[in-house]
Amino acid sequence: MTDPLAGDTAAPAAKPATSSWEDALDIFYAPRAVFERRRDGTYLWPLLVLCVISTLVFLLSQQMNTALQDAEFARVMRENPMPAAEAKSAREMGEKFSAFSVYLIPVFTAIGAWLGGLILMGIGRLMGAKLNFAQATVITVLAAMPELLGRTIVGVQSLFMDMGTVQHRYSMSLNAARFLPGDANKWLLKFAALADPFVIWGVVLIGMGAYIIGRMEKEKAAVLAIVVALVSTILFR
Repeated sequence: MTDPLAGDTAAPAAKPATSSWEDALDIFYAPRAVFERRRDGTYLWPLLVLCVISTLVFLLSQQMNTALQDAEFARVMRENPMPAAEAKSAREMGEKFSAFSVYLIPVFTAIGAWLGGLILMGIGRLMGAKLNFAQATVITVLAAMPELLGRTIVGVQSLFMDMGTVQHRYSMSLNAARFLPGDANKWLLKFAALADPFVIWGVVLIGMGAYIIGRMEKEKAAVLAIVVALVSTILFR
């Protein structure tokens, strides 16, 4: 199969003519154009946009975050019972950490993007992608935008729902894990969470980025995106 994007040579990348904020919006309806503009792997400003929006979404969802944290703590206690004194100490530590977590969201978002870039670059190179770290990271950052939109919708939804119905950390999500009981196996919850329209949208964007920026064949780029999604689920979700 002849593919103009899969050759060993590529035209020099032009400097993106649009702002990172525009790219964060364009990725939803003109992803090919965004990836074409970001062929050179300039990811710092898009990453900053991702960090800012992630922090705002976290602040919007504070009530929900507390409920999810309590439900997850209860689930862990059911799976790994501990003495009441230790459980109380663990809960107090969790509450103290939560008080500072808003300041850590940008840090965790950036680290997640860099780790995602490393995973995409490493697996991609094994499969023939021509990606360096910066290019893989910009794909990861841009592909995270749909899931961030999904979290925004979940945050708004939580403002109108009874937090007493929360059973685990996926209880307010838009994926299949939402409908599983609180005592469901954690791995079942992890993989059920992949059945999410916004997660699937992000996986499609990873494949598109690998195809355009990594100069892969379409079929290989699709397989790469699925493998990266599975590895990321096992490691981080």
